[in-house]
Amino acid sequence: MSAVTARTIIATIALIALVGAGVCGADDYVGWRTDGTGEYPDATPVTTWSAEMNVIWKTPMSAKSNSLPTIVGNRLFVCSEPATLLCVDKTTGAILWEASNNPADIAPAEGVADLEAKTAEFNRLRGEIGKASRELRNVRKQIQDAPTAELKARHDELQAQIAALNEQIKPLRETWYVRPVTHDYNGYSSPTPISDGQHVWAVFGNGIAACYDMDGNRIWARFIERPPNDWGTSNTPVLVDGKLILHLGQMRALEPLTGVEVWAQPKAGWNWGTSWVHEIEGVPLIITSNGDTVRADDGTIMASGLGRLRWGSGPMVDDGVLYYIDNQDGEYISRAWQLPTTLAEPFQPQMLWQITPKKDRYYASPVILDGLIYAITQAGVLSCIDAATGEIVYEQNLQTGKPVFFASIVLAGDLLMASQESGTTVIFQPGRSYVEVARNDLGEMVRSTPVFDGDLMYVRGYEHLFCIGNAAG
Repeated sequence: MSAVTARTIIATIALIALVGAGVCGADDYVGWRTDGTGEYPDATPVTTWSAEMNVIWKTPMSAKSNSLPTIVGNRLFVCSEPATLLCVDKTTGAILWEASNNPADIAPAEGVADLEAKTAEFNRLRGEIGKASRELRNVRKQIQDAPTAELKARHDELQAQIAALNEQIKPLRETWYVRPVTHDYNGYSSPTPISDGQHVWAVFGNGIAACYDMDGNRIWARFIERPPNDWGTSNTPVLVDGKLILHLGQMRALEPLTGVEVWAQPKAGWNWGTSWVHEIEGVPLIITSNGDTVRADDGTIMASGLGRLRWGSGPMVDDGVLYYIDNQDGEYISRAWQLPTTLAEPFQPQMLWQITPKKDRYYASPVILDGLIYAITQAGVLSCIDAATGEIVYEQNLQTGKPVFFASIVLAGDLLMASQESGTTVIFQPGRSYVEVARNDLGEMVRSTPVFDGDLMYVRGYEHLFCIGNAAG
């Protein structure tokens, strides 16, 4: 099975255009894992580095972020919490511009004071609810030891107080300008910026999406919707069929340069992982982590129930075969589907195999290379899977300790890399047996996947943006 998919070819052409002229076609874009595959076959990276060794430059970041750097010509686009987009000079690491995308940044000037006042009221009420809830938990513990009438009365009083506060905060909680709750693992800036070479788009967990030109001028920004739960969002937008596809809750298609909604597909289930774009008979399809296949032109769902990637990894297509790699509680299993070559109805992909690899969460997306799938669990168990049969070729515990593998596996030149959140990266050879090449420690927490450009690697750490290469050369 060839590792070079049609999407890889398209993205390669796009990158050439970006470097040469700073412009690419309407649907050519760079973003998450550059082209989605995580493959950089022409990269020539160093295989040894540390917090100081082979660091070409490192630029302090104002706050953490899980999003990947996006390379556009001589610029890098990265995010910082909670909703900042930064443009960085690729050669020097200098920050060229940054833009905040909080509600106060996009609200009409006459409404900012009211917005800030209501946000402050929301935060005050949330603080009171938290304080009362903590006291309630403490009172319940005391009642277990000594259930006095006084404690029971205080228990009832606190319950009534919390109920009243929840009624007060309810209308504020649903307003667009109050930042929703999220999990610390995820934050608000996990989606990666994407670009067509002339513009850059970013979406954040506060529900705001925005478009900028290369000089940092805002083209548009608008509130889309709140993420549907208290865990945030990590789904990176895609550009397809002349549309910007967002998936904060509902799947929505916007006009890229105006932000005007073209269609919405509420039945396309919300998902963590970034969607995959696959074309059949000239019609682009959007394949989601939740198992839906959606036409990009009108939002029609062509197929559902193909898989479910609960924790963040994305679906992938290679040589017309769709792969879902996961195994959580034996329910979210790995599957391979042969996609149809026509759009004749009924649109029915044919299952080739389904397996249950190592049972765990799969935050990281895999790499598919020369007929083998390389996938890794949150705890660092690497599975090599035969892409044609689903056979587990080998499983290898990388034995990196407790910190989690959030970053997706990448191919850099002829080597594979897997990075743990502690900053440790394990480098190993592709093939049907595990051969380790090196281990390197960046000395900083990292939940972002590295990207490559020639002999340079760019990594978004929690505190710095790093450029890693041969410092001696």
